[in-house]
Amino acid sequence: MYRRGVSSRTRKLVIGGAAAALLGSALAVGTGMSQAAEQGNAGATSGSINALVPALGFSPGDPNATADRVGPTGVNVPGRCPPTQAEVNAQVALKNANLPSGTDLESRIQRFERTLSAIQDLKCPASSTTLLGRLNSLTALRGNADRDTILRGLGLNETPADRAAAAGSDDAAASGATGNASSDDINALVPALGFSPGDPNATADRVGPTGVNVPGRCPPTQDQVNAQVALKNANLPSGTDLESRIQRFEKTLSAIQDLKCPASSTTLLGRLNSLTALRGNADRDTILRGLDLNETPAG
Repeated sequence: MYRRGVSSRTRKLVIGGAAAALLGSALAVGTGMSQAAEQGNAGATSGSINALVPALGFSPGDPNATADRVGPTGVNVPGRCPPTQAEVNAQVALKNANLPSGTDLESRIQRFERTLSAIQDLKCPASSTTLLGRLNSLTALRGNADRDTILRGLGLNETPADRAAAAGSDDAAASGATGNASSDDINALVPALGFSPGDPNATADRVGPTGVNVPGRCPPTQDQVNAQVALKNANLPSGTDLESRIQRFEKTLSAIQDLKCPASSTTLLGRLNSLTALRGNADRDTILRGLDLNETPAG
């Protein structure tokens, strides 16, 4: 009996000691995880986060606004949206101890996806930025055999949609055209469509650059649009003033519709909206002075 009692007490002591050891281990692991998370977040909020979070592509909203405004994708968004880039960067850092910094396709996609998540955390829709359309142009590369070659020519957070828009602006600026356009310089004056051409044989829809479905055959090629603009416009304004810029976008959108494709198969409408929004802006001349021929505040 005595031995049994000792054995029983011993077992209790052993079990109690093991439980204490397990508890101590759990506390140590928990503390370590907490410290690691803090260190990870500290790293994410360093200067590198600003380089890794994609630009929103549209001017910040007025935090005091109560009415909607037209966003960069052509639909109404809350007037307070999007947040500032600094606010979005901070939210991305808060939720991501580590943000992929690679230039490979999946790293690029993750940066855009996490930034869009931060936008939604801050109570703003994706349509208050150009992120979704640019993300779509990246995800479309997943099945593309030439994706590595396409990506090799892109900057850290640049996308094929960004490059297409930039190429259109560079070509236009290089032309140095003034006055009205003729058939010779129409290619320089028509804004870039901002999205890869559709498959003319497609019968199914695909997701367009504004995040909505568009016919798979849309948009037309840039050459087709340029030819349609030239066909309908003997003269196309080539000035860098606000109204000349607006007219070029409007006439290009008209050509897109003539070719039986919706505006949402391009990024033109959002970029046009960022120009028309300047009509009441006292600083519009200063803002425009820093832009290339067909460049807009939205891109």
